[in-house]
Amino acid sequence: MSIHLFDREVFHLLGKRKKWNTLRNQIFINFISVMVVVLLFVGFITFNLVMDILKGNAEKQMEQTAIETLHRVDSQFEAIEMIMSQIATNGSIQQLLYNEANGHPTTFEQRQSMNQVINSYQAYITGITSFELYFTDYRRLFPLNELPLPSRIRYEWIEMALEENGRVVWSGIDPLDADSFLTLKKVNLLDQDFSHGGYLVSKVNTNYFELRQENGQLDMDNQYVALFDQQGQFITTNMPEEWHDQIAPKTDKQVVTMDGTDYVRVEAASNKTGWSLLIYTPVHSLAQGITGIGTAILVAGGIGLLIFTISTYFLSSLITNPIQRLTHAMRFGTLGALKESPSIASTVELNELNDTYNRMVETTNYLIKVVYEQELTQSRAELKALQSQINPHFLFNTLEALYWSLEEKDEEQAEVVIALAELFRYTISDVKGDDWVALHEEFDHIERYLHIMKLRYDHRLAWEIELDPSLREVQIPKLLIQPVVENAIIHGIGNKVDGGKVQVSAYTSVKQGYVNITVRDDGQGMDEKTKQKLEHSLETRVGHPEKRSGIALVNIRQRLDLCYASDPHTSIELTSRHGVGTTVTFTIPKKEAPSDEATNGPDRR
Repeated sequence: MSIHLFDREVFHLLGKRKKWNTLRNQIFINFISVMVVVLLFVGFITFNLVMDILKGNAEKQMEQTAIETLHRVDSQFEAIEMIMSQIATNGSIQQLLYNEANGHPTTFEQRQSMNQVINSYQAYITGITSFELYFTDYRRLFPLNELPLPSRIRYEWIEMALEENGRVVWSGIDPLDADSFLTLKKVNLLDQDFSHGGYLVSKVNTNYFELRQENGQLDMDNQYVALFDQQGQFITTNMPEEWHDQIAPKTDKQVVTMDGTDYVRVEAASNKTGWSLLIYTPVHSLAQGITGIGTAILVAGGIGLLIFTISTYFLSSLITNPIQRLTHAMRFGTLGALKESPSIASTVELNELNDTYNRMVETTNYLIKVVYEQELTQSRAELKALQSQINPHFLFNTLEALYWSLEEKDEEQAEVVIALAELFRYTISDVKGDDWVALHEEFDHIERYLHIMKLRYDHRLAWEIELDPSLREVQIPKLLIQPVVENAIIHGIGNKVDGGKVQVSAYTSVKQGYVNITVRDDGQGMDEKTKQKLEHSLETRVGHPEKRSGIALVNIRQRLDLCYASDPHTSIELTSRHGVGTTVTFTIPKKEAPSDEATNGPDRR
């Protein structure tokens, strides 16, 4: 009886754990997911269409606002033109300029009298801080100092004023006062057939054209406005100063991004002054009126989703209830060895599913027995393989015994044997518990390898090793350089009848914090086609099986990617010319050892 209680408890736990991973739930979730995607897509399209309509209407309204604002700016400019025309045609001023033009110099009292005349006009308009009069030779008539006209206004503006022949010319920022603009007008002598009599300059405060909210035309809380003159220079704006460099008066973009926010851009130009006005409105402010539409879309989508959810639940239950009865019969196989399920009187599809399950149970029980026997055999084979492994220390001791036996007979051969033992020890042993070694240890290993290779190549092989003393303790991946040296000997020096030389050097890179390691040979080199294939392999990290040198460099490239994954400047550079030689240069970060040892003098071998 206790066994039956245990069985029921197991079934209860299994059913509780898997109750969400049922076919009915999967059908239900998939159908609902599809419906949600459809509703989101339709809602997104609808929202964007409405948003585009609102944005288009807003742009038209912004264009109208810009035009009306420019009309007001034109009126302010016309006020400047009017007051300057009145001053230029004043009888006293005309007489003084006429006398000067006819060779009668103006006296100090006459120039001083201009102060009262000018002040009488200046009281009629705010924003103009002063007026200045100049003779045709650029001498100043008023105020009473000798500052010439070119020191105030560039020659190009003076020439433009002459061409305009009496119309006011906007001259930009005052070079002597950054808070003021200058305007220039040619004064014509009325009593001398409108001949050239002098120049009139007005100094306009920068706040004169300040854009203000008026009759709802500009929403200065949500909009940014910029007014430019005909040269594209700022006249006035309410934008933050750090945004000024981001503003382009001439562009075809309707939506621009400033300080991470998207703005709708509208431009209007004045036919009278040539000035342009830009209005920037945040895109999110245009969507304020769409909140109600968005809510309606969400409510309609929610109701549709609820109806679809109820329908999907009943449909999934209709499909999965017969399958659940078959699943209940199959659960008995979880208590031990899989057991066959009795036939269930149901539809043809479910009976076929039950028969398939029974055949699967028979096959699975057989495979369990076979796999168990195979694993037992494999374990025994692995144990024998471990027992038959060669102890590295046995290999080292054997080589050392050979060294002592050769030391008195052939000292050169004995040195090669001990070098071979050290090479094996360096290759097999675990250095410092990881795969990193000091640069001088890697160079010592390379020199031992070169001594051994000299047995094969004799006088055909020469080498030079140079290590910057300050880089001795720099840490690099173990066995990073030796494969390249091997390539240089076998594929470079080995292919030349008269042999050659291998140079290995390490020095500080021009990139701060990096080290360059170079392996250079004067061997056979590579033709351009082979070099391009090898460079392609380095880029794709895929070596060509028929080219061992390519595989070695690709493996080194992969090791560098693993060891210096976060460093973008780690690289391998390859240069080679057929018949001249090959050079491989690594650029790696300078990874210092925990404690550096002082070294005196260059390390040359």
